[in-house]
Amino acid sequence: MLSEAGINNQCDTIAEKMSLVDVLREVVGIRTASTSTLYECRHCGTTLPADTEMCPTCGGEDVACYQF
Repeated sequence: MLSEAGINNQCDTIAEKMSLVDVLREVVGIRTASTSTLYECRHCGTTLPADTEMCPTCGGEDVACYQF
């Protein structure tokens, strides 16, 4: 089991090797390489391909784009 001093020392060593942005991404669990995009019809919620301009289910033209 690590003591609090041991944990702080380990964090200091890691932080020295990483930029602030990298440290923040590590803390909140965000990885730019694993970002995915979802396109969805705002009217009916149908998941759509990226190049779709009109929903084939309801005819809606308002497409939402979500990035995770």
